[in-house]
Amino acid sequence: MKEEMFISEKKLEKLAKKLAKTFTMSQEEALEIIYEEWDLVESLFYAHKKVKAVHEHLCVEINHMYRIA
Repeated sequence: MKEEMFISEKKLEKLAKKLAKTFTMSQEEALEIIYEEWDLVESLFYAHKKVKAVHEHLCVEINHMYRIA
């Protein structure tokens, strides 16, 4: 089983900012999505470590889950 990992507030804020820009929403809305999909976000950070890579994979997953684009 994977070990617990700490995701800093700084990384979450960067991710929210990128997500907000990508989907044209406020950072607060982006943070809501991040926390709603926390298990996915956590596993993406575990696998990719960098905000840019997590953002790319999260956008693909969100588009797939919500059929946005």
